[in-house]
Amino acid sequence: MNLHLMIIVASQRPESASLRCARFLERQALSSGFADCDILDLGKTPLPLWDTDLDSHVGHWSDMPDLRQRVQAAHAVILVTPEWHGMATPAAKNFLMLCTQHELGHKAGLLAGVSAADNGVYPIAELRMSGTKNNHLCLIPEQLIFRQVDSLIDADSLCHDEPFEARSRYTMSLLAHYARALTPIRDLPGVPSRSFAFGM
Repeated sequence: MNLHLMIIVASQRPESASLRCARFLERQALSSGFADCDILDLGKTPLPLWDTDLDSHVGHWSDMPDLRQRVQAAHAVILVTPEWHGMATPAAKNFLMLCTQHELGHKAGLLAGVSAADNGVYPIAELRMSGTKNNHLCLIPEQLIFRQVDSLIDADSLCHDEPFEARSRYTMSLLAHYARALTPIRDLPGVPSRSFAFGM
């Protein structure tokens, strides 16, 4: 089974530190069981903010069907978000609001926080609390936090900390196992559910 990974870079800055982290994770993924990786950089290609015309697929939503297809093709998703003012970025929350269970439901998800200092955990706590209610993404128990990112991941997306690199290899391998294990769930009759599209 060829596993396809999607990494969402939720920094709204072009050529961000989060993008460097995503490229590092891409290399880790391709050596840990994933066949290919699609990086969606929201700093380079921002998505429109959610509104009630989302399903119209006209105007600023005309590209939404193509985005949905890209996300649907993935067996697993990584969301990389910097910590801004102790929160996940607006782009991270917006992406999760735009996706439904048809795109993310019952897929393995990994959260990665990015901080220029020793923080980075608050976005992960925030997204674990409310980020998957209606899209039904299954976040795995592991997470990664790129603390002191400017010294941790260089301009070539190489890591200079062996313990962190070993932890990330373990995490990417685990994500691949979760992706394989969850695939049969999405093939069950009635999944995704029309009757229970929204979480409680």
